[in-house]
Amino acid sequence: MDFQTLFRSQCLITDGAMGTYYSEIYGKESGSPENDNLTDPQKIEDIHREYIKAGADILRTNSFASNIHTLCAGNAGSMTREEQLQTVYENVAAACRIAQSAAEQELTCAKEEGIEIKEICIAGDIGPVPEKRGAEEQDEELVEEYKVMAKAHLDAGLKLIWFETFSDFERILPVAEWIRSVSDAFIMASFSVNVFGYTKTGLGMRELLKTAKESNLIDGIGFNCGIGPSHLGKLLKRQDLGNLIVAAVPNAGYADRIENRMVYRDNSGYFCEAMEEIAVLGVNLIGGCCGTNPSYIRKLAQTMGHRSLGRRLADAPEKRRESEIRYDNNLFIRKLYSGEKVVIAELDPPFDGNDRKMMEAAEVLKRAGVEMITFSDSPMGKMRASAAMSAVKVAGRLQIETMPHMACRDRNVIGIGAEILGAYMNGIRNFLFVTGDPVPAGERGNITSVYDYHSVTIMNYVRQLNREHFAEDPVAYGGALNYGRKNIDAEIKRMQKKCEAGAAFFLTQPIYSDEDIERIRYIKSRIDTKIICGIMPLVSYRNALFMKNEITGIHVPDEIITQYDKNMSREEAQGVGVQIAAEIVEKLADIADGYYFMVPFNRAGMIAEIMEKM
Repeated sequence: MDFQTLFRSQCLITDGAMGTYYSEIYGKESGSPENDNLTDPQKIEDIHREYIKAGADILRTNSFASNIHTLCAGNAGSMTREEQLQTVYENVAAACRIAQSAAEQELTCAKEEGIEIKEICIAGDIGPVPEKRGAEEQDEELVEEYKVMAKAHLDAGLKLIWFETFSDFERILPVAEWIRSVSDAFIMASFSVNVFGYTKTGLGMRELLKTAKESNLIDGIGFNCGIGPSHLGKLLKRQDLGNLIVAAVPNAGYADRIENRMVYRDNSGYFCEAMEEIAVLGVNLIGGCCGTNPSYIRKLAQTMGHRSLGRRLADAPEKRRESEIRYDNNLFIRKLYSGEKVVIAELDPPFDGNDRKMMEAAEVLKRAGVEMITFSDSPMGKMRASAAMSAVKVAGRLQIETMPHMACRDRNVIGIGAEILGAYMNGIRNFLFVTGDPVPAGERGNITSVYDYHSVTIMNYVRQLNREHFAEDPVAYGGALNYGRKNIDAEIKRMQKKCEAGAAFFLTQPIYSDEDIERIRYIKSRIDTKIICGIMPLVSYRNALFMKNEITGIHVPDEIITQYDKNMSREEAQGVGVQIAAEIVEKLADIADGYYFMVPFNRAGMIAEIMEKM
């Protein structure tokens, strides 16, 4: 079947939800519908046939969650990797057989009744495979699992592969490249966005459409799940769809939580009216996601099925040429990129509401000539006052540039967006984005980590904010550089991803050893970016031992430890710390783009002394 021609000839109707409709019929306790592909296929076939009777032109296989996580959860420990992948393959193959059987049965029944029925297109549905956060070594295994899912669909004779409810192209493109190498199947990539048009990884619709337009691996792009038809319609009106084949498959609306169940109200009439507004925008496929059932599809088919495609209107904002982000108003970035060395210092906000020591330390740092003060965000997973609020207060009180850190650990997408907007309203134009230290092991039962974003995805999100909302005065942001990582080339690869996401600079952990200085030199030789080197003076023999033995990723050599004596006075020990730090600064002079002083225990006077020696 020539899907390119078919999708451009008329507006086609997809089926509705499988998961929520399955739960509606059989109850939430029935589990995932994918498990029935092999154990009770008739249940799935009956639902498929309902959607065909309702008027669906395209049937998605019941394989959205046919992955190891869903299918092997109960006995994963007793199965080999090969057995798990074989389970996935067999389940997807069964999903294909069920959909094909449903289409054949309906065609046969129609012929027996003398009813003319169109050919039903079957799409191989692939949903996101659950991932372990931050585990980059899983990449190859994930791609392998996706390929197994795709292969099962292709082996069943399907010529339409639909990646559904994704948040970026990272997993889709390598699998699409493999599909291209073995098949001429049509590849649809569909994404879930929020009411502002962003995925959970921070990508906006405009960027997703741009990637699809430029890729020779993607045949069509869709938007499904996440939002209802009204919000999706408003977002699509703001986009230039170009010549892309586009699918619009929103939820029925927004669910209510009733007795721990997500319940969608029956609003098929409203849904159909809202989809009418989407159809006139020139989308090629329309249908329903969560909360929609055969009654929704029946109304869509009756009012919009097989109609001519609506005329697409070019969107003025997209026609505007995207210029490079410029930081003309940002003195810190301008100095950094002029070749001058910048000097910034970090303070920890207080554990309580008393900001006296923080403010006093900030005043000392300003007098010493520090150009910007940065504030940590509850480091080591221990609560402190808000970094953003601390940055706003110090900036307003002392008239100095400030930069809050923002860890992804503690806030969901809404909270992160709200804090960035609030800080921006208060004049903050620089951020450091980090994934965030994990919550201490002893407290994980009571404190929940969020991690809706990680350091790269939050950067992508802010890059979109810069383009769409902050273009006149954009936010500059940087990332953390873990130079002590065992696989330094993997760290460089991650730095490159951050650069592609708009990172303008990197801050390192404290540097103490000649070996680590050489690692920084190697990194600089491999990637063109600005590296601001971390300097944290050690205040005592005990502090030096603690840093050496208890802080992961920081190497304090013995020759530094031996310069301290446990019987030293506070002043003597601080003097040693200042001298060692000044020597490290000198060693870094030819490779550092600036210095990032971490103030130990609010002893800002030590930083002032080091700066006098520079």
